[in-house]
Amino acid sequence: MSGLETAIRNALERSDRASAETRARIYQSARQALEAGLQKQGIEDVNVIAQQRHRLEAVIHAIETEERAALRARQPAPPVATPPGVSVDDNVRARGPEQARVEPQSRPQGQPQSPLADRREPGFAADASRSAASDGGLGGLRADRDGPVVSTRAAADTAAKSAEATAAAPEVRGDTDRKRRRKRGRFLSFTMVVVTLAAAAGAAAWWVQTNDLLKSAAERDTNVANPPASVASEDFDGAAGLQTLGAQQGFTGDWVEVFAPANIAAVEAGSRAKAEPIDDDGGKRIQLTSSVAETEGDITIEIPAAVLAQLSGKTSTMALTVQAQPGKTTEFAVECNFSSLGECGRHRFTVHDERLDMLFKVTFDRSLAPSSAGRIVINSDISGEGKGLNLYAIRILPGQ
Repeated sequence: MSGLETAIRNALERSDRASAETRARIYQSARQALEAGLQKQGIEDVNVIAQQRHRLEAVIHAIETEERAALRARQPAPPVATPPGVSVDDNVRARGPEQARVEPQSRPQGQPQSPLADRREPGFAADASRSAASDGGLGGLRADRDGPVVSTRAAADTAAKSAEATAAAPEVRGDTDRKRRRKRGRFLSFTMVVVTLAAAAGAAAWWVQTNDLLKSAAERDTNVANPPASVASEDFDGAAGLQTLGAQQGFTGDWVEVFAPANIAAVEAGSRAKAEPIDDDGGKRIQLTSSVAETEGDITIEIPAAVLAQLSGKTSTMALTVQAQPGKTTEFAVECNFSSLGECGRHRFTVHDERLDMLFKVTFDRSLAPSSAGRIVINSDISGEGKGLNLYAIRILPGQ
């Protein structure tokens, strides 16, 4: 707004500033410049526009007040003539309090007329009740676009309305802020409800998972399963097909581990078989591969004599933890030769690409403890197609 004030003062310096009409045109030009500036800046807020207009009117009021004071200072006071024999005090007392103002009389014949004596300054209807010494506000001093001076009462009303709009602006902004805070509070409440429900659902899913509620009773049972009855010679029935004797979910401390993948020295492969140790994401294991179903494809695993001594004169359970190659199914055979204890027959199993514990029973009536190690013989594919078998461990549960 200081730019418009400077422009108004410069325009007054370059024009006939003693003319009220000239000053009114300059003020109107300032108002038009303000409107053009607001439109150029794209300001459409009614409150901001009203506030700018009000500030401009205040600047115009201050400048016009200064100009009128300067004119009065430069204008000489005209002499007051009184009729002969009548004093000023008698004239004032004759008029009374309501007409105490002294009206100028006709000039003496020889006195020159001042060029500014009869000049009429723009009046202000809003200031009619004030004394003649008061200049009033300039809120109503407004020149039309075509040039003539208009009534100051309408301008004063416009200035009052602008002031009221400016005073009401904070309240409008306050209402807008309250609405924004209310919407933000609703959004935060909705977000907290969603997050709480999601957390509750996740906790419930975790609780169900950790308590195995989705598993059957058989799957939750971690005890050692009772092994099925053993077959004297071979667990194979041509009519019924190959049989899987059982699956085990866990082992107790009564089980004795007789072979682990780290004990690769105890493994001996035939001329047409191989045993390779593997350690990857699937765990440590020995991959057994038999190219033929005959003796040349057998893989022998040594069992210590100390372990065999626990089987003497008892019925015990053996468990082989095995797994077929990914996406394949293989049929493998297991035999055992436990030195002086004797043999355990031939057992056949079908295994898929799922890690399982295959169980079978062995019975040795002899109570004589063996003096040498025994052997377990495995053929990974009795069909002769050369399918592989992953062996993770061999365990024995000695009988009572």
